Amino acid sequence: MQRKEIVVIDDDESIAWVVKSALEQHGCKVATKGTISRGIKSIKDSTKVVLLDLVLPDGSGLDALTEIREMYPDVTVIIITAHGRMQSTIEAMKRGAYDYLEKPFDIEELILIIDRACRDFDLRREVKSLKKEVFAGEIPQMIGKSPNIVRVFKQIGRVAGKDITVLITGESGTGKELVARAIHFNSDRSDGRFVAVNLASIPANLIEGELFGWVKGAFSEAKKAYQGKIAYADGGTLFLDEIAELDINLQAKLLRFMQDREFAPLGSNDVKKADIRIMGATNRDLKKAVEEGRFRDDLYYRFNVVEIKIPLLRNRHEDILPLARYFLKLAEKKFHTEEKQLTRDAKKFLQHYDWPGNVRELENMIYKAVVLSSGTTIEERDLSSDEIARFTIKDFFEEKIKRYLSEMAKLENGNLYETILCEVEKAIIEIAVDYTHGNQLKATRILGINRNTLHSKIKEYKIKCNSNRKKKK
Repeated sequence: MQRKEIVVIDDDESIAWVVKSALEQHGCKVATKGTISRGIKSIKDSTKVVLLDLVLPDGSGLDALTEIREMYPDVTVIIITAHGRMQSTIEAMKRGAYDYLEKPFDIEELILIIDRACRDFDLRREVKSLKKEVFAGEIPQMIGKSPNIVRVFKQIGRVAGKDITVLITGESGTGKELVARAIHFNSDRSDGRFVAVNLASIPANLIEGELFGWVKGAFSEAKKAYQGKIAYADGGTLFLDEIAELDINLQAKLLRFMQDREFAPLGSNDVKKADIRIMGATNRDLKKAVEEGRFRDDLYYRFNVVEIKIPLLRNRHEDILPLARYFLKLAEKKFHTEEKQLTRDAKKFLQHYDWPGNVRELENMIYKAVVLSSGTTIEERDLSSDEIARFTIKDFFEEKIKRYLSEMAKLENGNLYETILCEVEKAIIEIAVDYTHGNQLKATRILGINRNTLHSKIKEYKIKCNSNRKKKK
């Protein structure tokens, strides 16, 4: 069993010795320090509990508490002091102390509190680990170490914990939704839903109902009530992509909701509330839209509390190859291909290309190259859009089929035709099911077959659906 790592920050050597001796007998690993500076330096990621005195030679324990909570948010801090007062107790708990003990304290009580604190620490780490696994499966990671993208990472860190509206700007394909998701999943709302709405993809006359919902009979096609994205996102985050496309009349209704967090579905006078964080994104110049009268200035200032500008991929030169390798691994897994490597010429091509479509173009280019390239290497010609356009399905399958020919030729009655058809059908269905995360309705639309046919093929080929795997967990 892993030992509980404890740091004691107390200048009273006799207290520190008693605590250290008792906790070590209890199976803990204990470090004792007499000053704030030395104590904070001794805290590690594996430290579970800090016992902190309030009065220390180099400063206030309350200030140290704040610093520790900021640097190590998972670490549990227990205040131990001989200077207990009501106000200091209240202030310590407000700043995030786990518990507060006055000297002299009962050592058995301290051990019980530490055991409970360590269990809570382990549970928090476990939950955080599970969240990372879930989010890693759902969300493409933001990759990069260039100064431009590191600046964005820092901005995400600064705004994530503050429940404020964020405007994310940048050209198409730069990853604006990824930034919004990163802010959400690192915020206090991470347990709530992240709901993304692309306003440019919805007909203008349907956006109001899509956002605010409607009641049954609100209009002729309203056969049943619809909740709407705002209500669905209650407790979480609503991300409005392409906000510049919002109709000027609907902008007023959205503004009222952002001010009061109240709304009424279409066809109803009942006022509802929704506790959501709103983030918006656009690839347009909103200031220019305001000047031209296409976007309300009051709504612009509501959105633009904090603006995060996403850099162009061509301005993130150091990130191109790491991103390419990341998408390469994703594509190999998604399309069930063998492991592939980029040749030197392919890397050179990626680094010198202008990337008008930014990260999204890089992702699509790598995916196409993985599917259409032969063998275990991806060459420059596999990445070139002109070459890819000339690459036919026949070219793709010809290389794959060759491996069956030698084996089938040895048989008296070969079955190449049936074997290839079954292999191709199984692969196409697996890819479609995997791409839609087990959503069979979406898969049928992509494949152009009915649901019964898809269901029977999944059963015939024993294809596992992502949704089923999640349920088992």
